[in-house]
Amino acid sequence: MEGDEIQSSKSVENVIDEILKAEFGNDPNIESVSVVSKSGLMITGDASKLPSRPEMFSAMISVIFTSAESTRADAKKEKLEHVIGVYKTKKIFVHELSSSLMIALTAERTVNDEEILSRLQKVVAKTKEELVWLR
Repeated sequence: MEGDEIQSSKSVENVIDEILKAEFGNDPNIESVSVVSKSGLMITGDASKLPSRPEMFSAMISVIFTSAESTRADAKKEKLEHVIGVYKTKKIFVHELSSSLMIALTAERTVNDEEILSRLQKVVAKTKEELVWLR
């Protein structure tokens, strides 16, 4: 049996956590990174680094993203990729990970949006590579 064929015994949460930490773990401008379901459940992430209680934060992220999805008025029904919330000193990036999951990232307001979005897209690609069923 080839090494590629062996299934990993890591949980989905562990796989996602490792990918997120590899990309954002050492960045001092990143406050928190978590994965939230579109139904509002926190899937993974460090709750102690969130700007509010985990259940409140995950519900807020879900409402923000799903509301933005449902307000599409264009005829082509383009798929929503991300939402950015800008506060006085912080930003929240919400990026779709799959049809039912989102990545929520809080960062200093001074971060470069395009750089963060590029890194989030990299995380999405890596996650879908590792967890094939998310495609």
